[in-house]
Amino acid sequence: MSLKIAMTKSMLLIVGILFQLPVFAQVTVQVITKKIEKTYNYQDGYELNIEGEKAQVSIESWDQDKISITLEITAKHPDKAIAERDLEAMQYLTQKVKNKIYLRNYLSPKEGAPAPEASFEAVYYVRVPPACPVYLKNYFGVANISNLNNRFRFNGEFSKIDLENISGSIDLRSRFGDIFGNHLDGIVNIWSRRSNVTLNDIRGSFDITAQYGTLRIFAEDRLLKLNIDAEKSDVYFFNPNPEFYGYTLTANNGNVVFPGELSYEEEDNKADQRKIKFKPPREYFANITITVTIGDIHVEKATQPKM
Repeated sequence: MSLKIAMTKSMLLIVGILFQLPVFAQVTVQVITKKIEKTYNYQDGYELNIEGEKAQVSIESWDQDKISITLEITAKHPDKAIAERDLEAMQYLTQKVKNKIYLRNYLSPKEGAPAPEASFEAVYYVRVPPACPVYLKNYFGVANISNLNNRFRFNGEFSKIDLENISGSIDLRSRFGDIFGNHLDGIVNIWSRRSNVTLNDIRGSFDITAQYGTLRIFAEDRLLKLNIDAEKSDVYFFNPNPEFYGYTLTANNGNVVFPGELSYEEEDNKADQRKIKFKPPREYFANITITVTIGDIHVEKATQPKM
């Protein structure tokens, strides 16, 4: 067989294989959206409750005595008819009951309807007076909250939350969703599981319980109290003047890293525990109590947060 004939047969074989390969064409996704807008007059004592599912929630304050709500619900599918059909399966609720205003979106197909095939997304854009208390539940979503000064509560699963300039009574509970807070001030309680917690410029009184995560806390000199009880977690505390605080740091099955220039007291080491204490030579100071089981504690002098 000549070289020319062999090359020709080889080229035909390659062309035949290429024709048998699947063709990956670009699929056009149909996007169907419905928009809901509501406005409620606000009075002292009112509270806003939001329950989101697969939702992006943005809540911020404004200078009006009204609660403004915009909710956009979207269904996406290559088949427009399926997207339109499935959009009806994502239900929503907006209502006022006495002094509470409720917002909710949830997946609930009509009886007898086929199981939804589209992907869904709900986007909340909410503006409230700064003193309006807010309670947010969110599942498989993300939330951005800013400039509230009364009471804020959050309960989330698989939902990241960002907080900016929040003061007052703050209660955060998160599973599988990271917490980021900037300029938090007040009485703050945080419970997290399999979530990282990053707080910058915190003030006031903080109680944090955490499991399976990394905690990074940066405080200025207006922190009143910080209690952390963590399990299978590493805790980092940063402050430009760590010598201004009193510390009780306990690491069970872990280590404690503390500024070497500070003369701290250390209890007799147990085989699986390290515990150190430090009291500053000042009349008034805030106490930092950190207990970690299976994890390390780091106290560092820092003028900028290590985020």
